[in-house]
Amino acid sequence: MWREDPATSMVIGWNQKSGHSPMIYLDDVDYGREFSRYRFSKAPDQVIELKGMNNHFVRLRGLKPNTVYYFVIRDSEGISERFSFKTAPNDPSERLSIIAGGDSRNNRDVRQEGNRLVGKLRPHVVLFNGDMTDEDTPYEWQEWFDDWQLTIARDGRMTPIIAARGNHEVSNDILFSLFDLPIKDAYYALNMGGDLLRIYTLNSMIPAGGVQRDWLERDLSNNQSATWKIAQYHLSIRPHTNKKPENGDEYANWAPLFYGYHINLAIESDAHVAKVTWPVRPSNEPGSSEGFIRDDNEGTVFAGEGGWGAPLRDCNDNKPWTRNSGSFNQFNWIFVDEEKMEVRTVRIAESESVLEVDPNNIFRPPFGLSIWNPSNGDVVVIRKPGSQPLAQEEKPAYTPEPTKENAFAGETLASRVPGFAMQGFWVEGAIVNFSTANEPPNMAYQLHRSMDGGKNFVKAADLQGTGKPLNQYRHTDNAGGPTAKYRLRRIFPNGETDYYLPTGDIQEDLDNFERLPLLVPDRATLELKVAYSLDFQANVRICLVNTSFREVVGIELPNQSSGKYLKTIDLSTVPKGPYLVVIRANSFPVRRFRVQI
Repeated sequence: MWREDPATSMVIGWNQKSGHSPMIYLDDVDYGREFSRYRFSKAPDQVIELKGMNNHFVRLRGLKPNTVYYFVIRDSEGISERFSFKTAPNDPSERLSIIAGGDSRNNRDVRQEGNRLVGKLRPHVVLFNGDMTDEDTPYEWQEWFDDWQLTIARDGRMTPIIAARGNHEVSNDILFSLFDLPIKDAYYALNMGGDLLRIYTLNSMIPAGGVQRDWLERDLSNNQSATWKIAQYHLSIRPHTNKKPENGDEYANWAPLFYGYHINLAIESDAHVAKVTWPVRPSNEPGSSEGFIRDDNEGTVFAGEGGWGAPLRDCNDNKPWTRNSGSFNQFNWIFVDEEKMEVRTVRIAESESVLEVDPNNIFRPPFGLSIWNPSNGDVVVIRKPGSQPLAQEEKPAYTPEPTKENAFAGETLASRVPGFAMQGFWVEGAIVNFSTANEPPNMAYQLHRSMDGGKNFVKAADLQGTGKPLNQYRHTDNAGGPTAKYRLRRIFPNGETDYYLPTGDIQEDLDNFERLPLLVPDRATLELKVAYSLDFQANVRICLVNTSFREVVGIELPNQSSGKYLKTIDLSTVPKGPYLVVIRANSFPVRRFRVQI
């Protein structure tokens, strides 16, 4: 949990069920369970007995931003598993991944599925909007924390939680004592990414006006330098089910401040439906409805409204400014960078069919993830006022077939095997991981290692394919190290082979820059047309990279069906110079071009 600066602090909490004299041992180097090798140790700062648990909290300060820390807990009886966490970045150029949702109180199986997805998506933080349990009993809370362990990734990575109070938490003290909140009244604000984002956690269960409103206005006034602002709270201001009343107290006290101080996104719960609105502002002018009117330039997007296991309700109270709505279990997956926020709604379904996100690119939706794709699109993009939007995707009736001059760069045997796709490749310490989808029977792989930057490779391991719809492979390579570079030789059932170079492929492209097909943007509009085709459904990513390896434009296109596509990219705000365009389908590069602006 976080109660102070997310870039330099962390709170670790646990239930001390037995034993005594617990200590945390911590380092930014992974020593496994060898506690004596960790450089730092600390005893609990706070111990609270509540809900049948003996809750211990260690408050860590002075940490390095954007850094993975490893830790164990040692007491009189033994040593815990080795866990890890990552502090938040304090650089606004670093992109953020956030999961936001709430209402997990009744259906434990749904709650567990949602928790497993957190572990697989590895966000920077979870914003949980309240109603963790149904009746706030000790037994329910112990079950809830047992289930929260499922958010821990396979490698021990834990995700911090920023918790808000719901109407099923009987008092502020419950949240304060179980999540070590920074204030007993359970409303507070934290920055992530320096001034990139300020997150406001508000308390729906005390008056929205008075002291809370005064604090909110004062804090908003003092933090106008934040590029983006998100508010989370429990009770929806305008619920999208007629089973819940309108919330006039929040509307009168918060909505004007949301508009006046540019809250970009408000995450709500309580109604147990799914909704995303168009940007809206408070208004009673002609064309308004229920006190709001659409305002694409200055309005706030409202999303939610809870569904992490609570009983679903009918979504039967849409507004004219509702973008899309439905009734299903879900949470929001939010990406934040300097130019935009992206909001996706993830359906909480069979988490076993979802692969883990690549830790080196936590913004690429993994294979099997179910992202809601309603009539107005699966990605809600919120841009800064005055910024130029990227052109919308076009799917033309005709796309020219590749010729010798514009032939596909990077086409391999794998791209011609129907459905087969690499889903990710990453290295954690000495462990090399990769995953595939729709793998044909009798596949085999050779893992090759290079210690000279990719000039020479030697075989590190032979791996036999498992031939399942989804496959994940792990190999411990103790002969590698932080400078090792890997490639994968794939041996197909017919004996043909190819190589997948998962690391350093951008460098390889830049080394061969002049040999790549040249694309030139339209001289008048500076729009760039990029053509590609898919033989199977895939998550597509298009990125424009400069010669310093910095991604200038990144476009995510989840769950694209097979077919031919033409994408238009607006380059009017991109500085002049040479660039590389890479189109990847399920992380595999299918086309590469050079671009001169």
